[in-house]
Amino acid sequence: MADSPRSPNIRELESLRIARAAEPARKRRLLPLAILAVVLAVLGIAGYEVYVRTVGSPPEVQTAFVTVKEKGQAGVLLTGSGYVVTQHKYISIGTVLLGKIVAEPIEEGQIVKKGDILARIDDRNYHGLYDQAVADRDLADANVKLDLAEAMRERELYKAGVTSQDELDTAENKLLVAQATLERAHASVASAKYYQDETVIRSPINGIVLKKYHEVGDTINYGAQAEAGAGVTDIAQLADTEDMRAEVDINESDIAKVAIGTPAQVVPDAYPDMPFSASVVKIYPAADRQKGTVKVEVHILQPDLKIIKPEMSAKVTFLASGAQKAEKPLVLVPKKAVVGDQAAASVWVVRDGVTTRVPITLGREFQEGVEVRQGLTGGEQVIVVPPPNLREGEKVTPVATS
Repeated sequence: MADSPRSPNIRELESLRIARAAEPARKRRLLPLAILAVVLAVLGIAGYEVYVRTVGSPPEVQTAFVTVKEKGQAGVLLTGSGYVVTQHKYISIGTVLLGKIVAEPIEEGQIVKKGDILARIDDRNYHGLYDQAVADRDLADANVKLDLAEAMRERELYKAGVTSQDELDTAENKLLVAQATLERAHASVASAKYYQDETVIRSPINGIVLKKYHEVGDTINYGAQAEAGAGVTDIAQLADTEDMRAEVDINESDIAKVAIGTPAQVVPDAYPDMPFSASVVKIYPAADRQKGTVKVEVHILQPDLKIIKPEMSAKVTFLASGAQKAEKPLVLVPKKAVVGDQAAASVWVVRDGVTTRVPITLGREFQEGVEVRQGLTGGEQVIVVPPPNLREGEKVTPVATS
């Protein structure tokens, strides 16, 4: 089929047409590439920062500073938690008599002195028995005087030959019986006086009333029901305030650090700002197998009875004794910073971010750390629990222990 006469003109017109969509299409192709380039740049910068802060930075190590205690300050050997007690624990004061309580001028928590009245028992019956014993004694004394006079007359009559030997023997025997009766009367008076005195129950110690078992009007008799922890004739339970103590359980591995006379400090949990000086007075001879501890008692030297009370919980701190106080400043390093044993001990010191291994000579072990006798002077920054692969001169990033 032959071409149309208009075909060349159409082709010419099409050749003059401008393609406007080509440039935006190119821009659409370049935009994702630009975004990708930006993302890669951001990731590169972030990766570099991560590298610098992790692989590229010195490793972090836990550090602490070497401390110094000044001359005369006692080092802390160890601490423990315990309770306030008394030397004789608790004393139950009772009566040997039966009867009604007519007075009991005490209350729980009251401080009493030796000789103070704890209770009175109705003494009318005992007073009557005492009066009767005194009357019997007076009668026996009068009989002795009468029989003595009669015996003396019989002796004179026997010497004059007026009376017989039998009459003299009878008179002298009567005198002996009267004297024996008088001695028995004296014993009865003493017994009656004792029971009369026992109607007043007094405190045998200086102490504090922990508990009283009866009230005024109660009748003490063997048929009465006893309160838990007390006998039927018990009046009150006292604690001896003359020797206030604190008892604490010490781990077996630490018991060698304390001895009789070791100074200590007792701080009641209820009064954390009120420390009391104390000293070790008793170390129990047997350990607790299950707990692995040994009980120790410390004597509180000057207890304030308004604060210190039996059974209060308290913190006990054992201190170096006066003979063990440092004549020069005491240098202490954390125990976990020490590498090696007693014979070849050392620590890692950080100076300007670089590690240095320093040999040291160890001394006594305290609660705050281990004494350093040579190698450190105080103030050094040491690594706590050093990594096993740590090297001399290695750069590290110190991080203070919490």
